[in-house]
Amino acid sequence: MKDKREFYSRPEITNAYDQQRFGGRSGARVGEREIELALALLPGNGKILDLACGTGRLTRALLNEGRSVVALDYSTPMAVKTASSGASTVIADAFSTPFPSASFQAVVSLRFAFHCPDLRPLLREMQRLAVAGGHLVFDTYSWSPRANWAIAPGQWGSRVYRHSPSSIHSLADQMGLTVEQAEPCFLFSPYLYRLVPFPVEQAFEALENHVPASWMCRVFWKLRSGS
Repeated sequence: MKDKREFYSRPEITNAYDQQRFGGRSGARVGEREIELALALLPGNGKILDLACGTGRLTRALLNEGRSVVALDYSTPMAVKTASSGASTVIADAFSTPFPSASFQAVVSLRFAFHCPDLRPLLREMQRLAVAGGHLVFDTYSWSPRANWAIAPGQWGSRVYRHSPSSIHSLADQMGLTVEQAEPCFLFSPYLYRLVPFPVEQAFEALENHVPASWMCRVFWKLRSGS
């Protein structure tokens, strides 16, 4: 993860992050969908940790709902941007956080798991931080061109990693976690949705309802820790 940490710690990457991914009407819809999916999977009460919070998109949405949330990111520029929303924000390693075990009702990590070749260290730390019966919420890529090669690495960083739904179920079983919900989404890369005119983005979104779930490139997961 060293190269990822260095890349996302660059101020120019932080400054361009939201516009690059969520700029324009179509991009705004991509961002809106991601936040909606994450919020729908989170429990209705209790303290939440936004792990690898990035620019704080999800943290701000949780604050707007009046939720109790703590944000954490390794990148100082990212954490500073999140803290500007008034959120309690910590600069630390997502794989070795400074919090005591069982500190949160839920731990959520948006747009982070697919940077990890092996999900065990991330899920192990999320599991440690969640109370018994608490929830782990994250998203993965089932497929992506960037899993094969780094496209424009100066803008996007190094490649991402695929994690098939079957591998998530297997890993959950091994770790004593229960898969409570899986939400496949985005027929193509979200960045393609962001680039096209808004009517085309809407057509892509509508098309998702008429094709097999296995065709989707991302999945949002809700796992429950053991009681």
